[in-house]
Amino acid sequence: MHDYHVETIKLKSIEDIKEDWLNLQERANCSYFQSWGWIGTWLKIVANDLTPILIKIISDDVTVGMGVFVSKNIKRHQVIKSEAVYLNECPFNGRNMVIEYNGLLLAKGHEQEACAKTIQSLYDNFEKNEEFVFSAITEEGYQQLRKNNNDNYGKLKLLERSMTWSVDLGKINSKVDGYLSCLSKNRRAQIRRSIKVYEEKSALVLVEAKNKDEALLYFDRLKELHTERWKIRKKKGSFANPIWENFHRTLIESRFEEGEIQLIKVGNKEGAIGYLYNFIWRKHVYVLQTGFKMSDDKCLMPGYVTHVYAIAHNKEKGMDIYDLMHGDALYKRILCNKIEVLYWAALQRKRLKFFLEDLARTTIRKARGI
Repeated sequence: MHDYHVETIKLKSIEDIKEDWLNLQERANCSYFQSWGWIGTWLKIVANDLTPILIKIISDDVTVGMGVFVSKNIKRHQVIKSEAVYLNECPFNGRNMVIEYNGLLLAKGHEQEACAKTIQSLYDNFEKNEEFVFSAITEEGYQQLRKNNNDNYGKLKLLERSMTWSVDLGKINSKVDGYLSCLSKNRRAQIRRSIKVYEEKSALVLVEAKNKDEALLYFDRLKELHTERWKIRKKKGSFANPIWENFHRTLIESRFEEGEIQLIKVGNKEGAIGYLYNFIWRKHVYVLQTGFKMSDDKCLMPGYVTHVYAIAHNKEKGMDIYDLMHGDALYKRILCNKIEVLYWAALQRKRLKFFLEDLARTTIRKARGI
């Protein structure tokens, strides 16, 4: 029988928790977005002035659970005000780094108890806060919240669900042609025709950045193509947010040598047709950002071709998953063979305003026939 207790710590320096976090992540099933690479950089670049609070669960003098929480006063529907707490993020005022596969960092074998203790600590120690938001958590994480929430204090509210799309590399054939053979006949023919056009003058090749400087150079080239594409659409891309760009440049600079960052270029002697910025974590490739050389020639498919080459490349490297992550898009449906669901959920205290908010939403949906 394990004895669990909770520590709540106002973070003053990221070094105060670095060693503990690194130790715990080795004993946890976690995504890159729960790793020290992401969390440490987020604390340094994004949350350094937000007074983040760490909840740490300890059992028999060993840390078995950790989560970083940030408070934010929010307003919904122009009338609902709430003092909310967010896990591992602050999605406001340019600070939204778009976390995915989020969740508490929990040691294997202690998931249920550590989750329950964290929830109880939120209700007991964050007295002025009215809701606790867990964004982009996995099915397992969502079910843990459901099982361990104390209905006497509040309820678990599902805010949103979104599918994630990935390629299980163990289920595809090797090499570019091998992977293409797994796609539909029509799409396979279109991509092969595009490759043929690109290779009329010289062969397409994939190059992976070999060092930090080359990785940053590829990131710059990706930025140019990404921004150009969004300008054509008369919209702002990710690089319009200087906090986002600084965060990811810092990630590349600090984590490339750790083997957690992958920058890829696909092109021929005429130039690059696409760049990819990926995370590598436990044989899982997370595609974070892309930049493609757009063309008026509809036979050219730079995005599809770049991903196909990257999928074949990472299959050859021994990776298990090539993850295009959440958000529905046609190219994801075409390229992927695996689907999961992420959940956005909140633990809400029993408040009349939340009851009225839910009642209004239900009434509107019934009126619209939803």
